[in-house]
Amino acid sequence: MSFDESILKFGHEEALIGILAQPAIGMAGAQVGGLLLHTGLNYRVGQRRITVKLARRLAASGIASLRFDMSGIGDSRPSASRDGFRQQQLNDMRAALDQLQASTGLRHFLVFGVCSGAINALNVALADARVVGVLMFDGHDFLDRWVRAERKLRLLLAFPFNAALRHHNATWQDLKACLRAPLDARARQQFLGRLRKRNTAADESQADIFGTNAPAYSAGDYALDLQSLLNRGVDVYLMFSAMLHVADRNMGMLAQLRGQPCLGRIRYRFWPDID
Repeated sequence: MSFDESILKFGHEEALIGILAQPAIGMAGAQVGGLLLHTGLNYRVGQRRITVKLARRLAASGIASLRFDMSGIGDSRPSASRDGFRQQQLNDMRAALDQLQASTGLRHFLVFGVCSGAINALNVALADARVVGVLMFDGHDFLDRWVRAERKLRLLLAFPFNAALRHHNATWQDLKACLRAPLDARARQQFLGRLRKRNTAADESQADIFGTNAPAYSAGDYALDLQSLLNRGVDVYLMFSAMLHVADRNMGMLAQLRGQPCLGRIRYRFWPDID
C-alpha cells in the first residue's frame, strides 16, 4: 500500500479516538497535514466512507491526515469537562491538531468538513493559527429573497413530476392520508396542523444545524470571519452541492454577501450534480 494507518488515543484522559493516515515509509511527505471532521452524529468514517477514502487518497499523495470522533461520538468517550457543547468541540479539534503535530512533526494544517463539520472547520480555523487552509462543503449559506423565490418556484414546478419530492413532503403525505380517509378526524387534524405549522414556521434555510440554542450568526458575521482568515493568509475554499438549490449564479449560495471584499479572495465551487 502507498499509505500506513494507525489508531490513536489522545486528548484529555485519552478519551478521543482517531485514525492517522500517513504516506508509506520512504515516500516524500508534504509540509502540511489534514484534519478531517465528521458530520453531526456520523462518526469518523463519514457518509459513504467519504472521510476514509479522502484520508487514504491524501496519504497516497504525500499528505498525512487525522480523522477522529468528537467527544461522545463513535468510539470517543464523553468528555468529563464542564465546558459547553461548542467549546468542547473546539477543545477536541485543537487536541486533534496537537496530536497530529506530535505524530508527524508538521506545524501547518488543512481542515476539511461537510455540513456541521464545515461549521466546525471554520471555528477551529478562526481559533488556531496552525490552520493554513480550510475547505467547507455545504457549510453556512446566505441565500437572498430572490434566490429563495427561484428555489421555491423550481420546486413547485417540479413537484407534479418528481416522485421523490412528493414522497419526502410531509404535507403531501398527510393530504393523501386525509383524502384516503375523509372521515378520519385524526388524519384531518394532522393535515391542518401541518398547514398551520408551515405558515408560522421560520424559513427552513435559517434553521441552525446545531439546534435552537445556537447564537445568532448573520451574513455580516460570516463576512468578517472569512476576512479574518484571509487576512491571516488562510486559503479558504467553499463548496456547495445542489442540496439547497439546483442552480447557482454569481455565488448564489452566498447572495447576502455580494459586494463584500472577501468574496473576491475565496475559492468557490457549486456542484449541480451532487445533492
